Amino acid sequence: MIEHLGPNNAPIDLSKASIAELLALYGGIMRELRERKIVRTANAPTGDYAEYLVAAALGGKLTPNSKKGRDVLAEGRHIQVKSRVASNVRDAGQRDLSPFRSFDFDDLVIVLFAADYSVWKAARLPVELARQRSKPDAYVNGQTVVATDRLLVEAGVEGLTERLRAATQPARPILAE
Repeated sequence: MIEHLGPNNAPIDLSKASIAELLALYGGIMRELRERKIVRTANAPTGDYAEYLVAAALGGKLTPNSKKGRDVLAEGRHIQVKSRVASNVRDAGQRDLSPFRSFDFDDLVIVLFAADYSVWKAARLPVELARQRSKPDAYVNGQTVVATDRLLVEAGVEGLTERLRAATQPARPILAE
């Protein structure tokens, strides 16, 4: 049985909910997260939430959704944010990042979430290091990077884990560029 707290802290047994009820709950949660300006789209919240946390942690602003390769403007730098949720954070196979179609940014911030969306690790890499560690992938028509433990501690990489964890509380709206 999977329990989550519902209204008045009453437990909800999600294993007994119908598919329609689960999707309605998810839709309601996504609407509320959009209203609170935590996410910006109706897509899975991982990317939007990571962008929100990076902007909050670095005192930056979210760029418009149409800005290719740039998610956050902070400290005078254009930042690309890549994120993943891993059910097993120790499994490097769960750390493939979505493909790069360009390297038109200054820094890459990688955010790895545990299954409960808590920040497990976060790091900022200069664009040149991201480019050097990427590999061409014809299937996705882009370059891919795996967020290995080794990559996240290389020279020139700034650890951001604690700053992003601190940004999770309290939630506050982040202005767009």
